[in-house]
Amino acid sequence: MLENEVERGLLFVIVGPGGAGKNTLMNAALASMDDLNDLVTATTRERRPGEIDGVDYLFLSDEQFRQMIANNALVEHQEVTPGNFYGVPRATVEQSLEQGRDIIADIEVLGARILKESYPATTVLVFVTVPGDTETEILANLRTRMEDRNDPEDVIQERLSRAKILELPFQSECDHTIVNSDRDEAAAELLSIIRQERAAHRDTTRVHS
Repeated sequence: MLENEVERGLLFVIVGPGGAGKNTLMNAALASMDDLNDLVTATTRERRPGEIDGVDYLFLSDEQFRQMIANNALVEHQEVTPGNFYGVPRATVEQSLEQGRDIIADIEVLGARILKESYPATTVLVFVTVPGDTETEILANLRTRMEDRNDPEDVIQERLSRAKILELPFQSECDHTIVNSDRDEAAAELLSIIRQERAAHRDTTRVHS
């Protein structure tokens, strides 16, 4: 690699079923690593109390979101829940990777697959799940966690259906799996994965320079 050439950054995509603790682990990694950046994605859903536009999400109207699609300004976009669209801004991802900045995001399954296809050399898929030896046990544990945080029953049903149909089968396509039985241990495992992938990426970059 030339002395003034910037090593490309990595995109860490956290994926898994609702209730597995993806955001908790991602936020722990962001708090522990000053050189890891949150990838701010776009959404049309309503802003929740305490959320900040441009920090938690880019909160867009349906019209603004459709305009980004028309301009090919999103790497991917999905209707995650009825009427609520999410997407990954292309410029944000590509500028970060080109500038050598590592970014992390919680992305749903279909979007994660597209990101891996779009940036195969720099995207790391980390699947987060809950304990369970069978699908039935995993779904039961997910339900318990969502009930403990007082999620509405219709939301629980929808998320369990997505987990069964989309998310749990996606585990085999991911680069790493974290079973989140203990929050601190799972957070430490995510940090270890990030360090491991950074070291491997540097070694690969040197070989191909």
